[in-house]
Amino acid sequence: MEVTAEDFVILQKACDALDAIGVPYMVGGGTAVVLWGRNRRTKDFDLFLNREVLRAAMNALSLAGFTTTDTEKNWLYKAWWGDLLVDLIVEVRGGVRITDETMLRSRVVEQFGVTFRVMGPEDVVYRKITCLTEGRPDWHDAISIIARQGETFDWMYLLYLAQQHPRRVLAFLLFAQTEMNAPACSPSSQVENQLFRGDSDGPIPEWVVLTLVRQIWEGGARSPINPHRLEMRRAA
Repeated sequence: MEVTAEDFVILQKACDALDAIGVPYMVGGGTAVVLWGRNRRTKDFDLFLNREVLRAAMNALSLAGFTTTDTEKNWLYKAWWGDLLVDLIVEVRGGVRITDETMLRSRVVEQFGVTFRVMGPEDVVYRKITCLTEGRPDWHDAISIIARQGETFDWMYLLYLAQQHPRRVLAFLLFAQTEMNAPACSPSSQVENQLFRGDSDGPIPEWVVLTLVRQIWEGGARSPINPHRLEMRRAA
């Protein structure tokens, strides 16, 4: 099954139910990837929210006609409307949760005539970086977002997020520098046999990589990043 334009009407029902009780949430996952990065298939909707409002959200969705259920995972809950699944996610791999900053950086968009709040591109990228497991497309989703956002991508904010898992983010950035110009990774490319053309920083600024290396080498994995010092380093 793949999400269609008609399914966004169901997303609207879910959003309306949560809006009616004032539950803060945002759409992420594949829907956000399509909005900020590449056009790819997505089979459901992912709603990100805090655990503190989870039960209120599930009750509201039940009253709106959804069938809700817990799962064996303590970070994932489900709401069904017929065959359409809406995942309620309170945490992703690495212990990454929604914060006030995540909410402030979310944006209101319109898709197929439906208006909803979507997670900002940098927050989507960070979650894609931490979520990667074998067989998943998360890192290439993240690459597509960086490539499409170009100069508008907020690297300072990604570095701020990376303080939680700097080695993971650094590993992704080094991988991305070898993949950004690869025809096989381009959403519109049909080339299958070429992995990459060679190491190149591409649209990933070298100062971002060096900042993470410096943080890990000099300050330890959880040394706080000072945004003012970052700005000075970038200018230098």
